[in-house]
Amino acid sequence: MSRIESVEGLAFRLPAALTGQARDEECFLLRIVTEDGLTGWGEAHGSPYLSRAVVNAPKTHVTAQGLRGILSGADAKDIRALRRRMEKETQWIGRDGVVMQAIAAAELALWDLAGQRAGLPVSRLLSPEARSSIACYASDKVAATPERTALRIRAEREAGFRAHKLGWPPFGASEESDVAFLEAARTVAPDATLMVDAAQAYTLDEAISRAKAFKPFRLAWIEEPLDRDDLEGQKTLRARSVVPIASGEGECSLIGLRRIAPLVDILQPDITRCGLIAACDIAPQVPEVCSHSFTTPLNIAMHAHWLAAMPNALFLEWPMSKAALWSPYFLGALAPEDGQVGLPQTPGWGIRPDLDALAPFIMPAEG
Repeated sequence: MSRIESVEGLAFRLPAALTGQARDEECFLLRIVTEDGLTGWGEAHGSPYLSRAVVNAPKTHVTAQGLRGILSGADAKDIRALRRRMEKETQWIGRDGVVMQAIAAAELALWDLAGQRAGLPVSRLLSPEARSSIACYASDKVAATPERTALRIRAEREAGFRAHKLGWPPFGASEESDVAFLEAARTVAPDATLMVDAAQAYTLDEAISRAKAFKPFRLAWIEEPLDRDDLEGQKTLRARSVVPIASGEGECSLIGLRRIAPLVDILQPDITRCGLIAACDIAPQVPEVCSHSFTTPLNIAMHAHWLAAMPNALFLEWPMSKAALWSPYFLGALAPEDGQVGLPQTPGWGIRPDLDALAPFIMPAEG
């Protein structure tokens, strides 16, 4: 009865005219239905159009085929075995990137099914001692000016947040302007936890200098200060930085996470890229873990389940603009209160897309 009956990739695009932003917003959801009528949901953070192609691709070879062909008819219960099978039978079309992201979405849908079948939230499947809530921080791109950044932080404080992250351009343009942004944030939130996402903007020398300049602001971390592939630079930076270093969101496998783990103080797996198994396996090997959960309410909830089961979890990322934008299209979306998010206690993830609400935004076959 737990045999997989259907696997479907769904790509959605909210137009810029609706989002109020300069660009469209997209998401990719994956639905697995089993013969007993259960439905599991997962998500991949990448290109929805390409992720959908990974699901739908016909079989070219035993190691070059789409996920639908691999999973259809399989028993959904052994998630690790199905994860290994998906990786093995897609070897010729991708050992990283979009293929692994789509595999992560399928794995996450299998976890949703497992929770429903066991009558437990996924967090309790992972650990009987899972927390009932997790601390979160407000995350958004830095405002255009320090003055607007102060207004943003003040609004987040009024909403109950006590931790805030700044990042992306114009942050990173110069040390002087970066310090000005942090001064504005610290002035309105003297007791808050602050973090910086440098978005790979610095050279090694710039990152070392920034860390020294940022020390008075008591940052929890500097995130992705260097190019992701500059492993030697990251090793040197961690040894010399006076501020903790965080990274890991771009890795799509356990192998990738293992190469980054020794180079950072806080590891940030994105389970909608690397999957839940890899994130659980790497967590005990690092001092602290946080999430990279920067798309839909489903993404946020799935990361909350993972973090609640990890004893060394520090924060759940709460993407302010993204959460507000996507929440109307999901049933059971979480809501932070006083800087904490309560975990769903219903079986599985405890959240579902509202397909009727999302129907106008499905991406056509050509993208």
